[in-house]
Amino acid sequence: MKTIAALAALALLSACATSGGGGGPRADWSCDGGAAFSARISTGGDGSAEVFAGGQVYRLPRVTGASGLRYSNGSVEYWERGGSATLSGARGGPYNNCRRG
Repeated sequence: MKTIAALAALALLSACATSGGGGGPRADWSCDGGAAFSARISTGGDGSAEVFAGGQVYRLPRVTGASGLRYSNGSVEYWERGGSATLSGARGGPYNNCRRG
């Protein structure tokens, strides 16, 4: 019985670890003033981004932008274009003139 319970717990943990739903590779950004954050664009077709900044995780839906990739929940905005990015409204900012790496 203990073996079955252990296997069930392991299966549950495995499902949690893989239920991210198509997250792509995580990109690290270094910004002016020493600020930094990471972002992962969903590859699962939901058109969202997961942004890691200031000890917080922000899930942002994609919104229409004039150029590049833009994601916003109305309070936090991540905008990537031309090899650079900005992040506004997130803890730990400002995140201006950000470059990968």
